[in-house]
Amino acid sequence: ERLGRREQPVSLVKGVKGLISRERAVEEIEKGILRAEHELFVFKDGTVRFDMIDLPLTHFRPAEIGVTPARLVELGYPADINGTPLTRPDQVVELKPQDILVSESCADYLVRIAEFMDELLERCYQLPPFYRVASRDDLIGHLVIGLAPHTSAGVLARIIGVSRANVGYAHPFFHAAKRRNCFHGDTRIEVYDGRTWMTMPIRQFVAENFDLSRPGIDRLGTYYSDPQQTYLTRSIDREGKPHLRKITSVSIHRAPDHIIRFETRQGRVLAVTPDHAMLVWDLCYLRKIRAVELKEGDAVPVMAGTTVITDHILHRDIVPCPDDRVYCLTVTDEHTVCAEGIFTGQCDGDEDCIMLLLDGLINFSRAFLPESRGGTMDAPLVLTTTIDPAEIDKESHNLDLVSGYPLELYQAALNYAHPREVGTLIDRVENRLGTPAALEGFLFTHDTTDISAGPLESTYTQLKSMFEKLEAELRLAEMIRAVDQDDVAERVLTTHFIRDLMGNLSAFSKQKFRCTKCNTSYRRMVLAGKCIRCGGNIIPTVHEGSVKKYLEVSRLICEKYKVSEYTRQRVMVLDQAIESTFGQEKSQQMGLADFM
Repeated sequence: ERLGRREQPVSLVKGVKGLISRERAVEEIEKGILRAEHELFVFKDGTVRFDMIDLPLTHFRPAEIGVTPARLVELGYPADINGTPLTRPDQVVELKPQDILVSESCADYLVRIAEFMDELLERCYQLPPFYRVASRDDLIGHLVIGLAPHTSAGVLARIIGVSRANVGYAHPFFHAAKRRNCFHGDTRIEVYDGRTWMTMPIRQFVAENFDLSRPGIDRLGTYYSDPQQTYLTRSIDREGKPHLRKITSVSIHRAPDHIIRFETRQGRVLAVTPDHAMLVWDLCYLRKIRAVELKEGDAVPVMAGTTVITDHILHRDIVPCPDDRVYCLTVTDEHTVCAEGIFTGQCDGDEDCIMLLLDGLINFSRAFLPESRGGTMDAPLVLTTTIDPAEIDKESHNLDLVSGYPLELYQAALNYAHPREVGTLIDRVENRLGTPAALEGFLFTHDTTDISAGPLESTYTQLKSMFEKLEAELRLAEMIRAVDQDDVAERVLTTHFIRDLMGNLSAFSKQKFRCTKCNTSYRRMVLAGKCIRCGGNIIPTVHEGSVKKYLEVSRLICEKYKVSEYTRQRVMVLDQAIESTFGQEKSQQMGLADFM
């Protein structure tokens, strides 16, 4: 009745199977109906979000963001970088630290969120609508909250334009205010090169395997590259099963002022940045929480030989960071890594989210957050309204602000001078901290014709299934003369598919069973066929589909490409083992297109 839809059909509203917050609070059904009508998806805290890949931006032209110079003047951009009054769409303008550009797809989604919020205000709160948006242009000037993964502090921002590229353009300070997380350089990790296991500090591994011929800059001040050769390391899934996973990237970051040092009862010591993702046991599953949330007495997974056991945090100390750099790895699949014998999360990616400010203020509630540890992650518990360059991640302090590099810099490079020796030659943010110049007056060395020129969307996001991505990769390998497509196909089999098939088949034979109602775990199937605690349904934790998901594509690769006989026989043996476990596959219904 409040929505005026009693006589009208209501859109399909999907709810959760159970409440997991401390108060078991429920949301008003009207909100769910309105979200369903606007085709919006709600997060666990009651807000609606849009994820975007971060890209730093310091300058732009009005023509690039679809906003007129007159509108930008109203938003506080009266002149270009040369002080000339802003009147033309081709003038270069310096971006303010808390102004952002959103993609076209994000803008369309935010329009729907704004329409939902206006209808919510009118129908449920008897208030006048706030946004009154009808198109993307109406979003210009509105405030949003930016939030990074595994954090609980949002950053206030303002939308000033729309970009054709499917990324989130924002000032380096805005991205740095949302931080990243890493390990201290002396943290020891175990890596496997295909022949032997090696234990070394992560600083040494990153330095030895950083590919200087293909470096990348992640946000600003963070350097990353693919490792120079293939290495594997230990990883762990949510159920506590260890795996060997490929290291896909190494990275170097500016260090924060303080790090957190943990010591377990068994004497393991690990030092990480405050926002690093840690793993703790939650009943029979692992849950990610931030390092600042990890407390003394918490149970963490550790590696003892070849077995995963449970250890407990004995001491937790916040100490000054002794170095100016911290390090991290990127690992496939589970995105976890074993450091100092303790399984933790890895370095976060550069994909953050934004939400409309009013959505966060009205619909967010702590009462919806899970009561389990880690439940406050990814929730805007705190809102940073003003960015102070002196307080954000030090990565952004290394940003240079000049329009060109002096000759002395190149001469020093010829003599292999240490970076500290040439630090005075280039003006950087670090030199301006504490002054108004730390926020404005930035210059750049290279201009571009259009910030959205080039590919607007990654092929990886365009292709939905893993099989499409693999097919595109192999098709590209066939086109490039310098690449042996048969070798690429075999590497995919040996480093990914075969390992996955073997691991999942082994996990299927050792799996536990759990109750869908109370989540009780059993080592073996209950003879009664139902949970002995609550009478709920008992289901397996590893399913046939997860075991066989790469089997068919592995067969096709063996047929199409010239892989070694050894690899071909490994796939054949796995095929036979899977068939003996699950039986022969049923014949599939085929259509006319299969014969054409």
